[in-house]
Amino acid sequence: MSTGISNADLIDLQKTTLANLPDMEFEYALAQQNYPVLNRWFKQNKKQIESGTSIERNIVLYDNGNAQHVRLYQKTPLNIGDTQLKITAPWCQVQTYYSIERREALRNRAPARYIDLLKSRRLDSMMAMANLLERRAWATPNSQSDDLNPRGLPYWLSKCDTGVSSSGDFIGKTIRFGDGSTSTNKGGIDGNLAAFARWRNYAGTYAAVDADFVKRMRRAFHALDFQSPITVTDLKEGPAAMYKIYMGLDTLVEYEDLVTSKNADNLGNDLDKFHGNTVFRRVEIVHTASLDGDADKPVYGVNHAKFYPVVQEGDWMRESDPMMDVEQHNVITTFVDSSYQYFDINVRESGFVLHLAIAG
Repeated sequence: MSTGISNADLIDLQKTTLANLPDMEFEYALAQQNYPVLNRWFKQNKKQIESGTSIERNIVLYDNGNAQHVRLYQKTPLNIGDTQLKITAPWCQVQTYYSIERREALRNRAPARYIDLLKSRRLDSMMAMANLLERRAWATPNSQSDDLNPRGLPYWLSKCDTGVSSSGDFIGKTIRFGDGSTSTNKGGIDGNLAAFARWRNYAGTYAAVDADFVKRMRRAFHALDFQSPITVTDLKEGPAAMYKIYMGLDTLVEYEDLVTSKNADNLGNDLDKFHGNTVFRRVEIVHTASLDGDADKPVYGVNHAKFYPVVQEGDWMRESDPMMDVEQHNVITTFVDSSYQYFDINVRESGFVLHLAIAG
């Protein structure tokens, strides 16, 4: 009498085991290192949309010009103008999967060993998903026509143009794609056009993390009305918690050295530590490993009420039932699928980027 495991039994066993594992969350990958995008953006800031072939929002970048001073009994020609523009972005699909071969199940048929095997395969696949999502969140698509990869933060918060040195202004309009090409059409609106000048983000340059850098950070805060938490609770909860600053490791270490020496430099209390956190004006600074390799040393200040991930309801971390592979009949595979995009509803208010000047 055979004591093997049939494919049907293995599928049932895997379904039963999966039902008793924890819900699909990113803690498994996050325990390994810092993943600010997955730990913060997708847990705290994401928005869900039920349907639609793409993501759309409306924005008004100019008024209709109807306001005017008038004389008594002056006739007024009526002007009904449409001042709304559409911001658009396509959905992106991402998947991962894990598999178990029937004979692996035979060799790990003790319940504890099988659970450990399934958990480890699931963990490996989710770590791959976490690494991919984190990496692409800090990158632009590969080209203007690339609708496979998402529009990460640098797509929406553009750096200054090549050869430009600025203490900071609303001049961020040029998207630099992965293949080296550029465009000023951001989400369907061309910020290079004078009529759409308000569709430009705040950007500036700095030469070193020093007193002048602090002044430029202050300038950005005032220009964008960046909100600083008042209490430690505000740092983690409430409207002010939506504001974050992201830096690579080298920039963060230089900044912390500046914080340590601030009394000698007479830079004031903007750089004070806040309940053990590295902050600027009490806005938390987050080390972002994906920025470590950026030669421009960008510092992103983000208002996550304006910039956030959008996920499709019913297709975010959707874990399929285990299924048998047609070409590998002894292999049972489970897929995890998601539809999402990073979206900015107002680049003028969503944040700023400071960076080293880009040589022409």
